[in-house]
Amino acid sequence: MTLWRKEWSKFSDDSIKTMKKHSDKTNEEREWMCYVYDVDGTYELGSVSYGGESRIEVSPQKKGAQDSMINGLSSKDRKWTIHGHPLKDGKIYTGRQYFSSTDICREYVRSRDNDEYVAQYLVYPHKQVDSHNNEEVFHNRVRVLVFPNRETIFKAMRSSNPQVDPSSITVQSGQNSQVKQQDGSIRLQNEAGVDWFAFQEALGRLGCMGIIDLEGPSSGSTYFNSEGRIMAGNFAGIIAIGVIMIGLSKLHKAQPFKSENIQVIEDLVTHYH
Repeated sequence: MTLWRKEWSKFSDDSIKTMKKHSDKTNEEREWMCYVYDVDGTYELGSVSYGGESRIEVSPQKKGAQDSMINGLSSKDRKWTIHGHPLKDGKIYTGRQYFSSTDICREYVRSRDNDEYVAQYLVYPHKQVDSHNNEEVFHNRVRVLVFPNRETIFKAMRSSNPQVDPSSITVQSGQNSQVKQQDGSIRLQNEAGVDWFAFQEALGRLGCMGIIDLEGPSSGSTYFNSEGRIMAGNFAGIIAIGVIMIGLSKLHKAQPFKSENIQVIEDLVTHYH
């Protein structure tokens, strides 16, 4: 079993159901986040916090106290964070189906400098066709990203960004900003010169990144390649590819939740040769 799937397998059924619940109302266009707690080897979620459509800020101290009081979770068991990217301006943006430079850079530096194991989770809406009725629906997907140790992330960085010195990246130099090109297009660029989308795909080839469909095969999902596969070689900082939001009447209808209905969408290590 790949590393990312081992990490995913630790979530309880209740936690997975909660992820879906927080992301079902994508039309509300607000980000959400929870802390992930390791309770005797099983991952449980703390209380949800909401932000705007592109930003969320929380106080770790206050949020930890809330999780302790409401959920009975201990700060000593807190491990990771999970957050959701909603629709933005009524559209799906491909770039938001990946971890942003803000999400990923700080954890990269943390893993590199401390030779530390770090995991991250991103829930996002994906538009696809229901094989039962050929209608377009939204499915909630989860991208799982693992930084196992310094050696592995250096390997991924060198293969995806050979022009970058993995040791020189800082939280500040790795943060993307919007840069207007000569042809009038807008690209995401950072001082360190890192393509973070390519880096995530490289981790996938090492078994450290994958995608889960929370709705599962019973709800009509089919096998999809990673969203990044169709853009390999030309994504390179493109901000987004928008898709117009379908009517709310076509949104996925709730199904009884069972963890065995979850479908693996992309385990990159099994597709790259």
